[in-house]
Amino acid sequence: MERIALTCIKTGVASLCAAIIFASPWPSFAQGGDADVLAAREAAQRGQWKIVEGYRSRLAGHSLEAYPWYWMLQGSVDRVDPREVRAFLDRYPGTPLAEGLRREWLRALGAAASWEVFRAEYPKVVGDDAEITCYSFQERLARSDPEVMAEARSLFVSHRESGVACDNVFAALASSGRITETEAWERLRAMLADGNVKEARRAAALLPPRSAINEKQLERVARDPGAFLAKEKAGKAVPRAEQELLVFAVERLARSKPDEAAERLMALTPRLEPQAVRHAWGQVAWQGALNHHPRALEWYSQVGTTALTDTQIAWRARACLRAGDWKEVLASIQALSPEQQREPTWRYWRARALRQLGEAPAGELLLRGIAGQQTFYGILAAEELGIAAAPEWNGFRPQPTDLDRVRAIEGIQRALALYRIGLDPEALREWMWAIRGLDDRGLLAAAELARQANEIERAINTADRTVQLHDLSQRFPTPHRDTLSAAARQWDLDEAYVYGLIRQESRFMADARSRVGAAGLMQLMPATARWVARQMAIKPYKPDMLLQPDTNLQMGTYYYSRVLSDLGHPLLATAAYNAGPGRARRWRDERPLEGAIYAETIPFNETRDYVKKVFTNAWYYHHRLTGRTANLHEMLGQVRGRSGDSSVASNIP
Repeated sequence: MERIALTCIKTGVASLCAAIIFASPWPSFAQGGDADVLAAREAAQRGQWKIVEGYRSRLAGHSLEAYPWYWMLQGSVDRVDPREVRAFLDRYPGTPLAEGLRREWLRALGAAASWEVFRAEYPKVVGDDAEITCYSFQERLARSDPEVMAEARSLFVSHRESGVACDNVFAALASSGRITETEAWERLRAMLADGNVKEARRAAALLPPRSAINEKQLERVARDPGAFLAKEKAGKAVPRAEQELLVFAVERLARSKPDEAAERLMALTPRLEPQAVRHAWGQVAWQGALNHHPRALEWYSQVGTTALTDTQIAWRARACLRAGDWKEVLASIQALSPEQQREPTWRYWRARALRQLGEAPAGELLLRGIAGQQTFYGILAAEELGIAAAPEWNGFRPQPTDLDRVRAIEGIQRALALYRIGLDPEALREWMWAIRGLDDRGLLAAAELARQANEIERAINTADRTVQLHDLSQRFPTPHRDTLSAAARQWDLDEAYVYGLIRQESRFMADARSRVGAAGLMQLMPATARWVARQMAIKPYKPDMLLQPDTNLQMGTYYYSRVLSDLGHPLLATAAYNAGPGRARRWRDERPLEGAIYAETIPFNETRDYVKKVFTNAWYYHHRLTGRTANLHEMLGQVRGRSGDSSVASNIP
């Protein structure tokens, strides 16, 4: 019965758990209150507040006693008695529940213009929230605060998304002349460039009626920019509203057809102001670089002195990397903001550019600044300098006093209790809140407590946060070793790559499910899993089989081996595992490309980060599993070019 109860609790089926537990002859478990927490959550999801109140009383003294009360207040925050909210905030100060409730309450108070209560509570909010900030502006406008206009204007011209809460504030700025029509157009253009049509409409509402943008045409552009532009013909300059529609259409078209967008922009140039043309070229060039278009750098040259965003400049640098133009790589990196230039990515490539251009001492100085970091570019930098060291697996181990100190933190206790009963999102919030400000000893003690609770994902992520004291064995564990080794041998795979991939995919959580449906240790997508099941003759195949570690490892390693065989390079196979084989092929260059450059120029942010982390993981696992230090440059190797490639796209999903 104990095993059944624990299993049902971990699945989160609250009503079933309660029925099993309360019917069982195991009273100590029921008295623990775990089933009550789950039942209270289920009742809260159905809006059965009287039932939730009953569970709140029963859970007094339980480590999770705050949750039923929180769920009750959260469900009625727009109409609850302020004294009740304050009682909760006073009872559980410094907890993520209190901070979350305070934010929701402030939004409700702002929406209702309950400014007296809002004013008293707003100074206590932790962190930045644009919506709550906008409500604060409204409250200050209501009492004629003389400084609010300047602060609100700063938000407006920063082009940050603000939402509906700032509409009245920005309208007041416009009516008082604190923001100009030009600034409204600039915000509208910036929002359209980001694809944020909703926020662009808010900026458009601040324009004089004579200058208003046609909303129906804006919708047409967003829906089908090519069809919109096809109806446009050469002619004279047009008013600002029409110019912005044309620029937006070019930007939108460039995402899928940069060639066509460039042609359209050249034809439209006589109808646009020079600054609008240069802005549009910046967008076309950026999208061209994302698509690895051979004319991307030519399009960047059309931008002139118009300021580019860091994102646009970064992709100019990446286009130069693929072109082998180290002088322009250096110039692009130097054009980034100081904050971006300090990032390890750009410090590494700047160092490489300097060395290529004959400035080796300056390049080596930059490399030394990141060579000690246990990251993708930290390892590459150390190898460039010839000082790469083997990982040290006998790192810091927390002492019993360290464990006791962290175990006593109430947030840690709540997090582990929530993980125990399967409320993982709530557990993660508690955990992240609890480990804020912990020193390295505390972080490694927390990681060990997570490992003892079989929450390997939390152990890895917490151990990853240390700065000076490290425990690499905690960061790179080897669960399921026998099964994984056997599967890797069966399909002739390097075990280190498989471990590196699983660490990034699921952090070894056998029951992991992504928001798009990927499941299990190797996060197989439903369609991919069905394809693999057919190839492996798994009959009958059921999706829940993916949550069985042995089955998932068999299917996942088979799929990875097929992709690797098809693409011929671990780097391409790794990119394909995340983004699909077709994309991994398309991201090659016409000529052979250094593996590190291929990785850095992957156009999907998620996949680019994924590939770097998988290879970093594999570098560590290679040493842990074999005792030999790998060379990351050699692991990345060289990616063959598309020219002369006679391979045919396979049917691998």
